Amino acid sequence: IVAVCVSDVYTGTATEYCTFNYSEYPAAFADNASQATGYSIQLHWFLPLGSKPIVKKAQIKAALIAAGFDEPTVVDASDEAGIHLVFETGCVEWA
Repeated sequence: IVAVCVSDVYTGTATEYCTFNYSEYPAAFADNASQATGYSIQLHWFLPLGSKPIVKKAQIKAALIAAGFDEPTVVDASDEAGIHLVFETGCVEWA
């Protein structure tokens, strides 16, 4: 959906790109032990001011859900440098 998608920091020259970061945490405790690993994930989509993100935003949300992630919350973190949409989602991996 977006041609460039890298972990953490993008240092290239594309005007539209995604980065992602995540944290993991123990989940589903039983018998004093974690039975699963939860992941909190942020996908950051950057694009130039003046872009029309509505269609591609829906495609990204649908792709995250189809990949097994929770339905994302989308936060607009745009500023004068450009559009920046943050898709906050997660998933649980069972042991």
